[in-house]
Amino acid sequence: MMVRTSSICLLVLFIVLLLLGYGVETIIPEVTVTSLPSRPLHAFFGNRVVAQITDLHLVDLGWRERLTLSKLEDIRPDLIFMTGDYLEPYTDFTQLKEFLVRLAKIAPVIATPGNNDYCCMDTLAALMRESGITFLRNQAVLMKYPGDSLYLVGLEDNFLHHDDYFKAASAVPAVAGRIVLGHAPAVAETFDPSGVDLVLAGHLHGGQIILPFYGPISRWNDCCYATRMYTAGLYHINGIPVYSNRGIGTTLIPFRFMARPEIALFQFVD
Repeated sequence: MMVRTSSICLLVLFIVLLLLGYGVETIIPEVTVTSLPSRPLHAFFGNRVVAQITDLHLVDLGWRERLTLSKLEDIRPDLIFMTGDYLEPYTDFTQLKEFLVRLAKIAPVIATPGNNDYCCMDTLAALMRESGITFLRNQAVLMKYPGDSLYLVGLEDNFLHHDDYFKAASAVPAVAGRIVLGHAPAVAETFDPSGVDLVLAGHLHGGQIILPFYGPISRWNDCCYATRMYTAGLYHINGIPVYSNRGIGTTLIPFRFMARPEIALFQFVD
């Protein structure tokens, strides 16, 4: 009887830990702060707060999405970047629009598409426009603050090879600084790094499920160039700082472990 009771207690403990793990690791976004030495970006942004979210994979406006918005409302960033994969096969577009509208009320938002978005690109582009979000598809925009300016180069998804940096940056002066928004971080391997101060990306979900002593359960580094293992955090590719954001949502299975949803904040230092 004692053995049976102990087994039941262990089972209950395992279930409780699993639920806690699901709640923390899958639902509650972590706010990370990365300090980047960059004289041009420091000169442009100063003490302004820059945020990045990515890979919503939004089905409906659930706890994870509401917590993301709540945390961003508390942070009050000056600019928000989004780098693709907003959709799932069963996305509720009404609730996606509610998310986007609330996000755009927090700060100006610049967004680019990801591979999951091509199923309904026209609908997504219309939602972005109606929500007041700048949606870049192999395009660049000039952003100005008093006394300085910076180009934002937004690429289409490079996992499906829709990206065209040369088209997107064709109107950007050669001497101008720029931030590149892509979907998969290895896009930084594909273009001349001249003038690029930072690349922001996502796609890999930080590995989504990380096993101790093994790493991500999906070893995507053997796939095409777009999915080499720039799993999470800051890398330098061809001398360019590249940030791989863990994203908000999940793919394939609705679970994360040791790769929490991420709201990334950036500080630029001289």
